[in-house]
Amino acid sequence: MSSLSNNHYNQCFECKKKSDRIEERDKIISNLRAQIINTQDELLHAQKEIIEYQRLLNLKRINYINPVSHPNVNKDRFKLFFGNIISPITKNILIDHIETAFGRVIEYYKDPVSPFAFISFADASAYDAALSKGNIRVKGVNVRIEMPRQRRV
Repeated sequence: MSSLSNNHYNQCFECKKKSDRIEERDKIISNLRAQIINTQDELLHAQKEIIEYQRLLNLKRINYINPVSHPNVNKDRFKLFFGNIISPITKNILIDHIETAFGRVIEYYKDPVSPFAFISFADASAYDAALSKGNIRVKGVNVRIEMPRQRRV
């Protein structure tokens, strides 16, 4: 009889050990879930900050140089013609693409009815890189890059 009760005691002891291990692991899982939720909240907050920062950048992106405060700056010096600006190309998409490929844009003018734009670069290296490229592909659309022509009077 003592062997039977000893066997039962051992089984109960093993069950208790396993139950304690399960409780420990449940606590670990619960803590990890709480950490995941906190990290996700931090990530959402960071993404909101990035979106706001990008919005502010887009507001400041064009007209970096104020001609009134910088009267000696010739915005036309590094200006190029970009042709075939059609949907799905938007102002921000085009400027992002151009700045990534060539360099900083300081002025953007898009004709409201015609499919072209004039873009001025901040420096000669960006201007030369764009001009030597001759064309770029933006959102599947081939965009021509040329020297601006003289206006007809």
